[in-house]
Amino acid sequence: MPKHISLNIILAVIWCLLQEKFDLPEFVIGAVLGYLVIYLHKSILDDQNTQRRVLSAKDYLGFLAKSLRYIIIFMIEVIKANFEVVKIVLSPKLNMTPGIIAYKMDVETDAGITLLANSITLTPGTLSVDISEDKKTLYIHALHIEDARELEQSIRDSLEKYTKEILG
Repeated sequence: MPKHISLNIILAVIWCLLQEKFDLPEFVIGAVLGYLVIYLHKSILDDQNTQRRVLSAKDYLGFLAKSLRYIIIFMIEVIKANFEVVKIVLSPKLNMTPGIIAYKMDVETDAGITLLANSITLTPGTLSVDISEDKKTLYIHALHIEDARELEQSIRDSLEKYTKEILG
């Protein structure tokens, strides 16, 4: 399915970024590892909630553009979170208010939930702790919560919005 090809390309690019090398051998290694990840998670990716249909070239390019936009948004969120964590760690008095929020998700597919939860975990200062049995609430631990509603809105306007665009 074309979504799997796009996901494989995204995983290969992420691999290159993590290796700090963007050359053909690293891309191929990332693509092979990405294929293994996709193969191992095939049941999640082939969720019954997604409709199976052949994508046209226009749809495929649109999906690829949405995926690249997600990667950019995710990287921006990671950079912002890094600055926040550095600010907390380097402050003279450790002024933190850690906590756990119950985040009501709009993402419906297992693949979308997985991408959102993992993106939150990969963002410094936050960690996906658990998900409710009905798969509608994600429990998130944050290093510093000034306003829980503000944190929820931030997730909804960035990571969840673009996750939903890609994987529903």
